[in-house]
Amino acid sequence: MKISNILICAIVPILVASCVHRSAAPVKKIEQPIETDELTLIKQQTELNNPYVVNAKTQLQQLIGTKNFDNYIKKTGILSCQNDENQSSCVLNFYLTEYYKLKYNQQIKKVLEENLTEHKIELSKIKATPANIKNYCNLSADFLAAVYTNDNQKVSNYFQPLFKMSEEDMSSLHAKIIKDNYSHFLIDENPSILQEMKSEFLEKCLDDPKDNIINYINIFR
Repeated sequence: MKISNILICAIVPILVASCVHRSAAPVKKIEQPIETDELTLIKQQTELNNPYVVNAKTQLQQLIGTKNFDNYIKKTGILSCQNDENQSSCVLNFYLTEYYKLKYNQQIKKVLEENLTEHKIELSKIKATPANIKNYCNLSADFLAAVYTNDNQKVSNYFQPLFKMSEEDMSSLHAKIIKDNYSHFLIDENPSILQEMKSEFLEKCLDDPKDNIINYINIFR
């Protein structure tokens, strides 16, 4: 065999092995810089050294909630301030406009809910017939007796919803009865006197139901 042929046979395997070694080496990835998204960028640019923007954003965020805040301001158009010549002023105006719009909507919703509640109460009122008056005078006497004897479960579960009493109404009633030290003294000394007190109340109630039936205005038309 010629020397040239021997050299070729020796060199080729070396080159092949070299290629295999190079191809097996791990390829280094070129890391691409992470681009800041548009929303983060506009917030950073406008909040820097600008407490007015920060405060306006904070009050809007408290109204909406942190979880939904970014999605909300994207959908409602904060990114339109990107190309504004006075970006900070644009963002500030955006936050304030959205805040007062939501506040106004909440107030309107509250008024509508209150009106609806009042309307439902009006529809549920009953006629002030003698039978209904007598029935609610008796119920009022039982209601007062339950409050005087601290039967809280019966008061909360039965009498409060029956007489359409709010928590504020109940607090007012409890405060009035707590001040009646004399009646509490009589009941403590002689529990059976409660029946006599109920009879006296019933007689007074039938004579003047409007002033004695508990929460009369929300029960009768």
